[in-house]
Amino acid sequence: MNTIRIIAAFAVLASAGAAAQEPADSYASPVAAQDSTVCIVDSINASEWIRVSQPEALTALLTRRLTAATAESSESGSTHAAAVATRSGYRVQVFDDNNPRTAREQAQQRQAQVAAAFPQWRTYITFNSPYWQVKVGDFRRRGEAEAALAEIREAFPSVAAYARVVPEKINITEQ
Repeated sequence: MNTIRIIAAFAVLASAGAAAQEPADSYASPVAAQDSTVCIVDSINASEWIRVSQPEALTALLTRRLTAATAESSESGSTHAAAVATRSGYRVQVFDDNNPRTAREQAQQRQAQVAAAFPQWRTYITFNSPYWQVKVGDFRRRGEAEAALAEIREAFPSVAAYARVVPEKINITEQ
């Protein structure tokens, strides 16, 4: 079953980027050997049941994407730890509007206000057509979200009427 998924993943990647070059029999660069996404071809070929020929251009494409993603994550300078998993939890919704002319800009303003007042909580802007929404925090328990809601209502009386706790998939981070 896993072998089929791996082969399907390579088929999708091959059709996306590097079908123009001739395949190399068992190509793996020194950089690629460090990345499990790229060197999986070597693991498959070691089984002797399946032989995968990967084009050099595909390996180069995968290596470039890996290098770019690694550089992006190290340059981001985020004050929050990287998300490692998701689970069911709660967030506090502080904005919800569907005006096509102003909702996006208002959501960005509200996010900036809340993020400045409460830097300890992440803020999220989402667009679920036709609504722009701003949600705050990654709370595992409803009680934590209710306490945050009370703090937000105190800091921003203008949002008190429509701010609410909503169930949501939250990010679990390493501290």
